[in-house]
Formats: sequence, structure tokens, C-alpha cells
Amino acid sequence: METTEKIVEAYVRHVKGWATIANVRCDKQFEIDLLAIDPKTLSRYHIETSVSGSQAYAKLTAKNFDAALLKVRVQKPKMRRTIGYFIQNKFGPTEIVSKLRSYGFTPGDYEKVIVTWGWTPEAKQAADSAGIKLWDFRDIMRQIAHSIHDKRSYFSDDTLRTINLFVRALDDVEFADDGDDILISKNLTRNVHQNRSSENPLAAPFWVYRNWIHQRARLHRSSCSYCKDGKGAQGTKATTTGDWKPFPNEAEAKAFLVGTRYGDARPCGVCMR
Repeated sequence: METTEKIVEAYVRHVKGWATIANVRCDKQFEIDLLAIDPKTLSRYHIETSVSGSQAYAKLTAKNFDAALLKVRVQKPKMRRTIGYFIQNKFGPTEIVSKLRSYGFTPGDYEKVIVTWGWTPEAKQAADSAGIKLWDFRDIMRQIAHSIHDKRSYFSDDTLRTINLFVRALDDVEFADDGDDILISKNLTRNVHQNRSSENPLAAPFWVYRNWIHQRARLHRSSCSYCKDGKGAQGTKATTTGDWKPFPNEAEAKAFLVGTRYGDARPCGVCMR
């Protein structure tokens, strides 16, 4: 079972609360990635996961699928990232349909789902026409991280334990981006109001950092040591868990802060006091 498939199963089990069966073997070497059942509604799901590490093939497409090209090394990755590939090789084979029936999954009575790293508009249209749901792997990771963020109990699930530790590690770094009072108590406020306008006269005077995993946002002045003109402690305007937004004045920045509707959204405790 691949790591991405383990993550999807962890999401389905611990966030959705569904029962799962993974890696179901079928005749002629076909395999089903994941079967899931919602115990509350008894809704059934056939889930296939395809997350490419290549930026060129990250998004699912609606390009023409040619089964013969699966045997051509340079064409295989492109073919496996098409809707047609899933329709013909993952959801359509009689061997797979037969195995699904044995588990009580009758055609028309279960959802077909593809988990992928984004998709083109044409792929979304093709998926809708074929009755296939698309789940974004990035959203799944964020939901898992958000659901386990405040939990410090031991996870017997290796996947959840790893993600939990990863989120906590990011927290230690991104906490510095917030300028919270606990950091003030550690005498980290020196040089907070350094004037950088002469260095970068075009820099936005106000920035809002939002962390969409933890549903947290902070308003900073550009000169704040926790902002650094929208680069923060990590030296970048965007990460896998959050991003910086520039604003020409405090009023617009505050309006955006309120607009996040986060429960933890407020001005920086250092530069905006």
C-alpha cells in the first residue's frame, strides 16, 4: 500500500468515520485501492488514489486515453493521469465490477471517487459526466492536520502519528509568524519596529498571515520581525499550511482579517499593540 493511499485511508477512517477495506485483489491482476462504507447512512464508496510527484503530471486531465500507450514508457505517466484511464482501468473492468458486487456494491448504488493533486476544468467536467467525484489530496492533508492538531494522545496508526508530529513541528516554526504574547515574554521583541521603507519603498505596509489548517490569522506591520515584508520566519510568502497577503492600509488588512471568519484572528501582539 503506497503512502498516499495510507493517508487517504486514514482520512476516510479518522476524519470521515467510515469503515474501510484496502487493496482488494481482483481477477486478472486488477486491484481496488479502497472501499469505504459510512456506518450512519450505509453509503458506499469506491476510492482510487493517484497522486503524482511530478509537477508536469500533477493535475488530472481529460486528454484522450489510449490503452496501447500504457506500454510506451514515455507515454505511460501521461495516460495514467487522465479521466479515461480511471474509467477504463479502475472503475470499468468486469473483474472489478464483479468483485464490488461480492461486497454488496451494486452499480449505481455507490460513489466513485478519484483522489488526486488537482485537476483541469475539462477533467472536472468529464468526471461529472461520468458520475465520478474528485477529491483534492491537498485538502485531505489539511483536514487531517486540522482534526488532529490539538490532540496529544498517542496514535497507534503510523500514518496519523507521522502527520501529527509533522503538524506540531510546523507549529513550532509558524508560531513565530504570529507574534503571540508567549514570544514577547521571551524577549523577542527587539527590533520589531525597524524601518525598512528606505530598503523597499514599494513594500506593502500591512500584511495578514493566515494558516488555513489551524484556522488562525494575524495582522502585522511590514516592519514586524515576525512579518519581514510578508516573508515571515520561513522566508517565503506561502507554504503548504498558510500564506501572507499584502495590504496598502490598515483598514483593508483588518477587513480581510475579519473576512477569514477564523475563531483565532487578531492583530499581532507585538507590532500592532
